[in-house]
Amino acid sequence: MRYKIKMEKPFIKRMDNLGKLFHLSNADTADARETIIDAIANLADGKELPEGYNDRILEKEPWIGYHEFHVFSDLLVVYYKVDRKNRIRMITITDHEELTIGKLPD
Repeated sequence: MRYKIKMEKPFIKRMDNLGKLFHLSNADTADARETIIDAIANLADGKELPEGYNDRILEKEPWIGYHEFHVFSDLLVVYYKVDRKNRIRMITITDHEELTIGKLPD
């Protein structure tokens, strides 16, 4: 099953500014981008992410039903999967602290 990927504005903004927002080196920024792009390709193809991504469905408000996976230990990608429409919405890139607060970053 093939999924259509929609990238929300916060996701695009954070993807464009990964290094600055998360204090990453140039090498880590490039690695994070490559990892995220590869993960999106797998999700679009309907594949499960490799175990190292720790992909899981979130269970606490306000994120109930959203998915998140790890790029690095404290760099997370949040997405929402709508199986009946074959669509995945890439919501944001965040860290554990922001995720715990529960507010979508701008």
